[in-house]
Amino acid sequence: MGTRFFKNGLVFTGLLNMLCFWINAQPASMKLATSLVDFGNIASVMYPAKTVEFTNVSDQKLAILVVEKGRDVKVGYERRFFGPGEKGLISVFYQPGYLGTFTEEIRIYTNLDNDPYVLTLKGNAITIEECFPDRNNMTLRNVLVVNKETQAPLPFVEVSFVHNFKTENPILCKTDGNGKAVKALPIGQYNVKSALTGYEPYNLDFFLPRSQPNVLIELIPLKAGPVMAGVESPVFVPATKDTAFPAPPVVTSTELPEDKYAANNIVLLLDVSSSMRQNGKFTLLQQSVNNLALALRHIDNVSIITYAGDAKIVLRGVPGDEKDKIMEVVQELTAAGITQGVKGLNTAYELATRKFIENGNNQIILATDGEFSEKNVTDTQYEQLISGYADKGIKLSILGFGINEEAISRMKKMAGYGQGSYLHIGSAQYVKDVLINEVKAMSFVGGR
Repeated sequence: MGTRFFKNGLVFTGLLNMLCFWINAQPASMKLATSLVDFGNIASVMYPAKTVEFTNVSDQKLAILVVEKGRDVKVGYERRFFGPGEKGLISVFYQPGYLGTFTEEIRIYTNLDNDPYVLTLKGNAITIEECFPDRNNMTLRNVLVVNKETQAPLPFVEVSFVHNFKTENPILCKTDGNGKAVKALPIGQYNVKSALTGYEPYNLDFFLPRSQPNVLIELIPLKAGPVMAGVESPVFVPATKDTAFPAPPVVTSTELPEDKYAANNIVLLLDVSSSMRQNGKFTLLQQSVNNLALALRHIDNVSIITYAGDAKIVLRGVPGDEKDKIMEVVQELTAAGITQGVKGLNTAYELATRKFIENGNNQIILATDGEFSEKNVTDTQYEQLISGYADKGIKLSILGFGINEEAISRMKKMAGYGQGSYLHIGSAQYVKDVLINEVKAMSFVGGR
């Protein structure tokens, strides 16, 4: 009997190991054209961003949820799903904070993979003076003309500079085969124009200071894919939305068809206290929220409140189809400070009440590890606050992180008071659809 049990145990262990190997050996869903981005010599002035092409090599819809990066890095990508075989671009801009060589990694999380993809950045940060074509003549500037979407240089492009409104005597130049030109451009106000077949006409006003060696001109293709969102180069006068990006196409959600799911008034109350930095909890939170954002519709209303020492409204009642705005806000959040749970809840309930949708799903989703520092607040006070608003039609669901048993017990009680759900997130395997499924359950027309 013992020998038989031992053999069966070995067989079971072998099968388990094979299963684990099979899970870990699943093919990646995204193929990067390169894993290394070399900026070469660069300074904290206007330079074209570097772009990396990626391909969805899976048979499912792929989306980038979150990018972990340092403070000197800006990353852009389209906030949408990419179909099987479809290609996209990741745009990376680096603004060095010190001189000398640098190496940095960014981590890219998708909706289909548990582990992140890693891009390594390297280069050599030089002084601004070293970037001028002639350090003895600071009026000579580098003129760079690139494709705004791909950041590829555009050769033999004519550019007109009107200096200090002297329209009768414009400064003219033409880029070489590498999309570059050197031109004397004194300090002052400029109107810059350029035209190239296949691109939108370029017309921009800005002030050119003495300390700016480069003038970057980004032309937008007329008939190409959607413009990259999320990266802002350090221009003199930031371009407006109307001039920088075309209107995004209207997208109908396949996750929440309007004939089956009511309009949602969702207030995301996000714990950004320092405890959320531990064990990757905050990154999982960002992935959860951004995956939900991809499924929302124009009839949905989304607000985001962060809380640590104080409650702060970072996004106030935007339509659910403004995915770029929602996901960029979530991307830029950082965790720091102590937790003040009651302040956050009060602010969330006030905002949910102001944005209340009759016959809709009015729901606060609290994302936290539950380790509140307010020692003077009792469970009875939480119950009175939460259940009172639940009776008025504002439900509370909780996205819980961490392994603190006392905190988990408290969060489950709170979700019960709020007539919502407690959703536990222990690893990336459970982060993909948990919030989408919760919103579906609460807004399903046949379920009310």
